[in-house]
Amino acid sequence: MTELYLIRHGETEWNRAGLWQGHEDSPLTENGVEQAECLGERFAKEGIRFDAIYTSDLGRSHNTCKLLVEPLGQLDEIQIDIGLRERALGPLQGLTFEQIQEQFPDDAELHASGDPHYAPEGGESWADTFARSSAALRKIARRHDGQKVLAVSHGGVIGMALRDALGLNLLPPRRFQLPNTALNIFNYDNHNWNLRTWGDTAHLKNVTVLDEVVK
Repeated sequence: MTELYLIRHGETEWNRAGLWQGHEDSPLTENGVEQAECLGERFAKEGIRFDAIYTSDLGRSHNTCKLLVEPLGQLDEIQIDIGLRERALGPLQGLTFEQIQEQFPDDAELHASGDPHYAPEGGESWADTFARSSAALRKIARRHDGQKVLAVSHGGVIGMALRDALGLNLLPPRRFQLPNTALNIFNYDNHNWNLRTWGDTAHLKNVTVLDEVVK
């Protein structure tokens, strides 16, 4: 069995502004840095160390990962896996949903419909994102059977992992909360995911957490 700690990056400037990020990037806010530091301190206090550490190549994820593992002395063990990237959103990246409704009304309508096969021009559908990220996470889990693994990624990817574990359809759109740096733990055994912990924010008691349904 593989034990996977799957963590969403810390809060970013674009999260705070309500902008869709996709494959574009935005720096962590001071609050986002503190969120990551708090989780890293929690790992250290609880004596948690990882046999393998992965992150998306996008800066908000990679920088969060470094903050998480620095207290554990495992900075040099970070591996990049582009399969953990957020969903690509093409020309919708860097816009608010209101701006998308004005500039790309057809895309806004298709997105709101929840169609898992809809993809913006040059971007990915949720079905594409599910296939890519599920393959990446399963490959990591098989590679590290019997080990504890940390993977830092994005809201879209982690939402797909939850659907995979619970056998949920890609339709309708996600309506559950996925706070930045919340602790999510999955077990992978006999080719199946099992959800052990979801959305644990005990380490964020004194830190602001956005109340959002994330992209």
